[in-house]
Amino acid sequence: MSRNKSTIEEFRYLLPAQLFNRLGAVLDWLGLSFADLSEESLFSAVRYQTGLSDWENDFGRLALRVLLKSLEKESNLSCLGRIRMKRECTRLLVNSLRIQEDIKRNPEILDVPIHRPLFIMGLPRTGTTLLHNLLAQDPAARVPVRWELLRPSPPPSIETRDTDSRIKYAENEVRRLRIFAPQVFLIHPLNPTGPDECIHLFKNGFASFSFSMLCNIPQYVDWLFQQNMIPAYSYYCKQLQLLQWRCPGKYWVLKSPSHLFSLDALFTVFPDACVVQAHRDPLKAVASFCSMVTIIRKMYSDQEDLKQIGESCLSLLSMALDRAMKTRETANTHRFCDVNYQELIDDPIGIVKNIYRCFGYDMDPHMEIDMKRWLRNNPQHKSGVHRYSLDQFGLDSYRMKQRFAGYMERFKIRAE
Repeated sequence: MSRNKSTIEEFRYLLPAQLFNRLGAVLDWLGLSFADLSEESLFSAVRYQTGLSDWENDFGRLALRVLLKSLEKESNLSCLGRIRMKRECTRLLVNSLRIQEDIKRNPEILDVPIHRPLFIMGLPRTGTTLLHNLLAQDPAARVPVRWELLRPSPPPSIETRDTDSRIKYAENEVRRLRIFAPQVFLIHPLNPTGPDECIHLFKNGFASFSFSMLCNIPQYVDWLFQQNMIPAYSYYCKQLQLLQWRCPGKYWVLKSPSHLFSLDALFTVFPDACVVQAHRDPLKAVASFCSMVTIIRKMYSDQEDLKQIGESCLSLLSMALDRAMKTRETANTHRFCDVNYQELIDDPIGIVKNIYRCFGYDMDPHMEIDMKRWLRNNPQHKSGVHRYSLDQFGLDSYRMKQRFAGYMERFKIRAE
């Protein structure tokens, strides 16, 4: 990569994809479409694949309708973007209906206890992925891996977890992403059999801020901000029970920045949850997040405005921190362990040991060896350097410092 170019400037759509999108634009102008994103069309596709159609998730159905409306009115999807979005929504509906069928056939799934789950959260680029991978080295921990998050049904089994046919599906998804958007791997590692963000489970109920990373859907985001997220977390809990049913662990280690939005709902559904919150200069987090969102959205739309992305990402991450700080004002302080990014980089194993002391977890004697091995095999910038700046997105550092001043003061965060 040229030193003078940012990561998003290096992004180039493959020529066949460009030509396909141009053809799609002409067909769209003629009133034709490659992918119908109506609710009826999605359920027809799902019924064809599964034979199932009776979806007993009122909150999920409402969320889907709001999402589809926002997609049609606001997203400016390209031809390939519409095809990808329909494929994604169909996959999620298939997941949800199959999960529902699994639980109907095996109601004992809902008796599986979720004991003291550990949630890792923080803004992007604060070290949460590093922490997740290190904590995953504990043999007692139950960590969700990418392939089972993409397709949770049927419930995975401990006997076949390393040979499950769904691994091939996840490998193909990663392979396609490397072709169309290799820059994503500079920002966030994707391993088909490795730990991944549990946000995928919220997507199965169509209640996830991560949809806004795919395209511009402000109406959906505004609607989601106004919702009581307890139904979404209750459905999320059912999916954890399903994944744990035949593939148990002592406790879950879960990770997603999105939990910052709904800590109140999280503690309602998981009253004994333990939370690790990572902290870093938010100006670094916002710029990096803007870059990642831009790259992902380029796969779905040809009409992305970098300044609009900057404003929406700043608003989204600001709201996440505001909501988390408000919940923490009245929450039990013993539920939280705060981690400073620079301290994590300087002494990752020491930070993990401190987390275990903080929550009273027992550390396996071989875990430190495994963590050191993982660190040797996964040095920082292993896939390359992610280059970005606030200026690319029309964001002013002085204004942002004022916006995050309360957060930085509360957690003693130094500007980088």
